[in-house]
Amino acid sequence: MKKYIKPTNPKKARTSQPSKETKNNFLPNKKINEVNNSKQSTKKKIYKSQKVTPTKENIIKDLYILKNDTPKKRKHPEYGTSKLEDRFANNFLKKLGVEFQTQFKAESIGRYYDFYIPSANLLIEIDGQYWHSDPRLYEGKELTPTQKKNKRVDKDKDKWAKEHKIPLIRIWEYDINNNPKEVMDMLKKEIPLYIEKYNKELEKKKRPNNK
Repeated sequence: MKKYIKPTNPKKARTSQPSKETKNNFLPNKKINEVNNSKQSTKKKIYKSQKVTPTKENIIKDLYILKNDTPKKRKHPEYGTSKLEDRFANNFLKKLGVEFQTQFKAESIGRYYDFYIPSANLLIEIDGQYWHSDPRLYEGKELTPTQKKNKRVDKDKDKWAKEHKIPLIRIWEYDINNNPKEVMDMLKKEIPLYIEKYNKELEKKKRPNNK
């Protein structure tokens, strides 16, 4: 007969909870990175424009804002003279020997005029064929939104000059390119007349009681 051997119970393996220090060691590197990224993504950026109201539980003493987090202010682009305006100044105004200013600003409407001649108190606008929709080329045609906007701006400029009693001459790009002699003859005639008229107005203002 075979001898009966009583089976023995195997000892249970000792198990223990991982410590806090070694807890992350059981996670793969990919999982650790995902956990860290999720924590960072929950942080909200605070801008100066946002109003922060402290609660009773958490009183905010100081608000630190990183320079990279603050929205940048946009600067309004500076206006400059175009190639057409530079050509007009060189080929006409400088040849006539008159002093002029470029980009004369009308403060009340926030618009700029191409040229201002102080001695004549005279404004000159150079209108491009396309941008200002020369009627010789665009009469009866559908205008683009930009052309329509420029027409409204031109009306505002005309109105401002009239209200301030400043004469305004508009010269088309087509005439500068194709009729330069006529443009020069017109300027030779008109500018001296405006200078004379402006000098008379100044003398009248200097007189007592404007007599």
